[in-house]
Amino acid sequence: MIKTKKLRDLINGNKVVIAPCAYDALLARAIEFMGFELAATTGFGMHGTMLGVPDNGLLTFTEMVRMCRNMASSINIPMMADAEGGYGNAINTYRTIKEFENSGLAGLFIEDQELPPNCPYIKGTRLIRVEEMIGKIKAALEARKDKNFVIVARTDAPFEEAIERLNAYYEAGVDMVKPMPRSRKELEDYPKYLKAPIHLGFTYGKETTLGLTATDCGKMGYKIVTFPFSELMASTTAILRILKEIKEKGTDESFYQEMIKFEEYLKIVNIDLYNELDRKYMFDI
Repeated sequence: MIKTKKLRDLINGNKVVIAPCAYDALLARAIEFMGFELAATTGFGMHGTMLGVPDNGLLTFTEMVRMCRNMASSINIPMMADAEGGYGNAINTYRTIKEFENSGLAGLFIEDQELPPNCPYIKGTRLIRVEEMIGKIKAALEARKDKNFVIVARTDAPFEEAIERLNAYYEAGVDMVKPMPRSRKELEDYPKYLKAPIHLGFTYGKETTLGLTATDCGKMGYKIVTFPFSELMASTTAILRILKEIKEKGTDESFYQEMIKFEEYLKIVNIDLYNELDRKYMFDI
């Protein structure tokens, strides 16, 4: 089954879909290895790991497409991407959809921020007019080749305005919508007013989702729940710990029991597949 159809089936299913967010192909492989049915990307994480900068819109369209292609091609499960603001106007968005779909993704979301976009948890955002966003949506819908390719509209607007915008975007034809709840009450109330299936990102350390699980959010009415920060923050924590150990003691031995075993790492990066390809084609080995 092709990945876009897999994603459609997940969205049409009865359970909430949990999608950890990857910023490189290794993490995408790990997500599949651990049994998840869907992976997502994180613009926040990709800015940090690719450029060493905050999520401030500096990553270019071509850089994003290249990394998304690497991630999507490394896994057999569908992947959805953060396509920022479509990387320009409606015409740019038309090309964005074509290139992201050609990269092997099963879906993406675009947002209604003014360009360049930035993470709303870093600083405030400014929004484009609803009419301009609808133009981007219409261009996106026309650009996709596979009707199962999922297009999501995101807004950073305040609660009441977000409801108006997202319902308008759904009426314009997007498959899902993505609000940005700023409180627990907003989190609980959005499904009561939004007409479309809802995509939700868990907020790192925020009261909005603190103490909740993805299943809890599914019961509220959310369909896809992503974790944009978790793996990035966990890996950065581990990196700093091991670097501190090496700097202070000149060894990494005290971490051996905590670190993944070499053989297990090889399984994550598909060593069995490449060993089989060696046996099949590399006759001089």
